[in-house]
Amino acid sequence: MKVENMMNKAMITAFAGILTVSFAGISHAVAQESNLFSNVSLAAGGFASIAPVYEGSDKYRVSAFPIIYPTFGDGNGERSRLTFRGVDDVRYAVFRKGGFDLGPVVGYNFGRKESLSSDLTGLGDVDGGVVAGAFASYTINGFSVDAAATKQLSGLDDSGFLARFGAGYEAAVTERLTVNLYAGATYASDDYMDHMFSVTAAQNGASGLPVFDADAGIKNIDLKLSTSYQATEQLNLRANVGYSRLINDAADSPISITNDQFSGGLGFIYQF
Repeated sequence: MKVENMMNKAMITAFAGILTVSFAGISHAVAQESNLFSNVSLAAGGFASIAPVYEGSDKYRVSAFPIIYPTFGDGNGERSRLTFRGVDDVRYAVFRKGGFDLGPVVGYNFGRKESLSSDLTGLGDVDGGVVAGAFASYTINGFSVDAAATKQLSGLDDSGFLARFGAGYEAAVTERLTVNLYAGATYASDDYMDHMFSVTAAQNGASGLPVFDADAGIKNIDLKLSTSYQATEQLNLRANVGYSRLINDAADSPISITNDQFSGGLGFIYQF
């Protein structure tokens, strides 16, 4: 636990440092009249997705949600500053220098309700909450590498943290259609693994599942294919399919019914 506490303190320090640099970047950009605020507009849309009812489940559910946000400096051939990786992982590049991006990550983790599946009976609920963190990425000639660290700030006192990293390649198939292939992995701390994959003695008695203590480590590797089609000057259509493989203690946990996790999504963005 001492190592875990040190890592949590290091993560919080990293968040503060990156966010400070990010907002300093905004101030500098304003002072230099950069393109950060030179092309301000509003974007809105909606997404529908299908994913496992919980991480490790073999059952799936469909969800849909709207999205609305301001855009700064997008367009005119510039890559978007906003990257939507999921409800719990929305990234915005407030600092940009060449191919290097730096900024905050925000989102919401809906947690895990025991009522989602009979496989969770006796395990109790895992509370959701607001997620925040920071990311950095570098892009050149369509190739990109990135890393992000996030922590749930509400709902749980000891939520732990996640560190995501990966690489991708984006290619323009036509003037309107682009395709992106991304491969990555996620590291989870001890506290996160305890909430999502461990089975305590009390839970053993209520659920019948064997006691299991999940340790920190790489919990999954994933592959995702995304497409973006610029139907009109304002309307952008998006679709994605993904595959994630649970590994290490996440795969060995009795909570995990299957280690193969599939996902997909459809959406649109209209820029005013």
